[in-house]
Amino acid sequence: MRLRSCLATATACLALSAPALGQAPQPLPAPTGTPMTIDFSNDPVLRLRHEQTSFEQFRNAIATAVERHPGTAEVAASEDEARAAVSEARQAQLPTVDLSITSYRVISRAFSNDPFNIIERSRPRQRTDALLSAQQTLFDFGASARRVTAAGARLRAAAADLEAAGSQVALNAVAAWYDVFSFRALVSLTEAFVASQRDLRAAVEIRIRQGASAEGDLARVDSYIAQTETRLAQFRRSLANAEARFTELTGSPPPALGRAPAGPAVASRDEAVLAAEQSATVRSAQAQSDAARDEARAARADRLPRVAVGIDAGRYGVIETQRDYDIRGNIGLRYRLFGGYNARADEASARARAADAHANRIREEAGRDAAIAWSDVRALEEQLTALEASYIASRRSRDVIAERFRAARGTLFDVVAAEDSYFESATAYIQALTELDAARYVLLSRMGRLLDTLHIDADQLRGEG
Repeated sequence: MRLRSCLATATACLALSAPALGQAPQPLPAPTGTPMTIDFSNDPVLRLRHEQTSFEQFRNAIATAVERHPGTAEVAASEDEARAAVSEARQAQLPTVDLSITSYRVISRAFSNDPFNIIERSRPRQRTDALLSAQQTLFDFGASARRVTAAGARLRAAAADLEAAGSQVALNAVAAWYDVFSFRALVSLTEAFVASQRDLRAAVEIRIRQGASAEGDLARVDSYIAQTETRLAQFRRSLANAEARFTELTGSPPPALGRAPAGPAVASRDEAVLAAEQSATVRSAQAQSDAARDEARAARADRLPRVAVGIDAGRYGVIETQRDYDIRGNIGLRYRLFGGYNARADEASARARAADAHANRIREEAGRDAAIAWSDVRALEEQLTALEASYIASRRSRDVIAERFRAARGTLFDVVAAEDSYFESATAYIQALTELDAARYVLLSRMGRLLDTLHIDADQLRGEG
């Protein structure tokens, strides 16, 4: 009887999911006498596929991670910098005005009657002057306008970078959520399995004292226990890492987490690739290419003459005289023949070609990554179906072997091996389920739809500018 009860205890090791889902523990049923007619609709492992936490809880956790993450704030500040650069470029098209006021008083001086210092001798001992100069570029072959356009393109790139950064943080938070959920479930499962194996060891010790088993059987049981404890240590380590990542991203330790809502399905590979080619990363690279092209055109325009007009006004002796002033208008053409302008233009043109090639590469890589992500989802769906069949077969096999053992037609280690196979099938199914869920969100991220799916507004991530 002690050995039979040990077998029932071993089956309870798979009571994994309820603590992770915030429900009461529901251990798997003990082996039945009719393994070929098991009702799997209530199986706690398979039921995980149909149980999900609320979307609002999941969405709020991910949105909190995106909004508070320093990486988001860093990119938002870069967007503010790009916006200020646009303002700077536009102001270059406006007049420049310089105002200077100078005042002097002679402390000591002495001049001879030399006629060559008559100008110096004629200076007053004290004078205050005010000078005003205004300059406006009339024509520069579009250099200033090109720089404004380039700055606008860099602002678009910064906005796309902010969206991409938010999407990456959201994806990291989703991965952390699934890691915490899955490893908590696996730790709970493995701890129960270790406990059942220890009960089995105690039963073997009883059989040894009764002379029904050899002492060498303990070594085999200890080997099974050591292997399971190794898995448990690995799962605990992975869980600690996942909880640390979750805390870093959200700012608080992970609460009781359920399986997150599955992401929406994507119908075809072509849909995924087409969406990826319009993702934030691609738009950023294209905007950077546009900016480099306009800057190259501005650099080429700098080699040409520039026409500017201006006004210079001076009020001399502001305090000492009543009305000494002059106002002069000027117009000038500047054409710099040397000074590296040609080399700078060639340099800018090369940068533009490199930026264009970079944008094309990013677009192709985005399409490739989306296609791979779509294929991963399809493959993981097939894998999950296969593992579900494997789990069902393992449970039935476990029950068949347990029934044989009950009828004294099997050995204890047949039962142990069946339980171990059942445990491996359960862990593989849980891991495949969470991998599939995470892969769906990876696909949404590659397509540039993750923030929209989670109802996260990128405009809320912008900086103070």
